[in-house]
Amino acid sequence: MMHEYGDGVYCVDARYVGKKGLAAVYLVREGARTAVIDTAHNGALGPVLAAMERLSIERDEVDLILLTHVHLDHAGGAGSFMRAFPKARLVVHPRGVRHMVDPEKLVAGVEAVYGKEATERMYGRLLPVPPERVASPEDGEEISFGGRTIVCLYTPGHAKHHMAFYDPRTRAVFAGDAFGVAYASDGYGKKAVPTTSPVQFDPEAMHESIDRIVSLSPERVYLTHFGMIRDVVETAADLHRQVDDHVKLARDSAGDFAEIKAGILRLFEKEGLSRNWLSGGKDPDAPERGEMIDTLVELNAQGLNVWYGKVFEA
Repeated sequence: MMHEYGDGVYCVDARYVGKKGLAAVYLVREGARTAVIDTAHNGALGPVLAAMERLSIERDEVDLILLTHVHLDHAGGAGSFMRAFPKARLVVHPRGVRHMVDPEKLVAGVEAVYGKEATERMYGRLLPVPPERVASPEDGEEISFGGRTIVCLYTPGHAKHHMAFYDPRTRAVFAGDAFGVAYASDGYGKKAVPTTSPVQFDPEAMHESIDRIVSLSPERVYLTHFGMIRDVVETAADLHRQVDDHVKLARDSAGDFAEIKAGILRLFEKEGLSRNWLSGGKDPDAPERGEMIDTLVELNAQGLNVWYGKVFEA
């Protein structure tokens, strides 16, 4: 499945963990040159190559692979993509370079959460990226492909190694997880909620990153999870409030994981999110949609629990 948003931007459904509408890989086309933003998992390469064939994009026309951060639902396929696109440079936050060159520790961290078998099933074998093909831009640095400029912006809060990518010409931001998640099966984001997943959640930094994105006055924000947001200012205000609600919940629970988890589910219900939220109301009984609500609640609770331990129990 591929969505065309105009301005040379295409959203390819990565079929993350075999499901639709969960993770996007963006293709940005300028003339005969292409940039890829996020790679999802190894299994995303197939859908991306199929989309490129539909768009008549050759493999050697890919100049850049831009990673918002190195969590494996965004960067797990980076090594495979770099092998497939021999002329591409990998662009990643300086904190993430070592994990792309040698992904062993990154994989070990994921295995500690999901187990070795589940990690292998979800992501396959991560391939290292040759260090000479990796670029680590400074905050605010501009990079170009085909005459189109992209600005790299450090946007921590979800992770210390998070970057967003701003396209000044079209006033669009590719936000990764810095502007929340808004799963929707039609490729257009619905209700956005913050993602406070482990282990580097920082609420103050998340507020600042949301504000930084809004300060650019973007007309569109593209989310990895999933699709395009147009009501940027309203979504930002909503995210600020929800981040504060998550933090208050963690404090009120005194770091009790079960209480945090139950509280997040209540917060989501308060926001009007239900098991049909993820399908845009089209498929209220789809079990995979309910599973993703459960997964998001679990990950947000883990992140809040880790954050509380660092701030109040250190």
